[in-house]
Amino acid sequence: MRALEDVALSVATTVVSRHEGSEDMPGRIVLDAGSKMLGGDRPAWTTGFGRVLEEDRARVTALSEHHATVIWPEESPLPALGERLRLIPNHVCVAVNLVDEVTVI
Repeated sequence: MRALEDVALSVATTVVSRHEGSEDMPGRIVLDAGSKMLGGDRPAWTTGFGRVLEEDRARVTALSEHHATVIWPEESPLPALGERLRLIPNHVCVAVNLVDEVTVI
């Protein structure tokens, strides 16, 4: 990824589920943005379906149409239920194609 100041678009998402890690499973969260917002592109040079701006070590590992599963690094506390996070999609076209409104900051 280039420098964050080079990123032109991020998607606002909300934590809708959180699961503390265990010996068998890493900590993870579920966000309310899935393949219809992030797209299913996973280029060979990336390690997930997008990046979490607030935690660059987090990995978007799975998508359904409306949700994303994010594996969270065990050194960082899981975000709270209802917390807003920003994702950088791997491909911008899908992210802007299905929305009625875009907020520019």
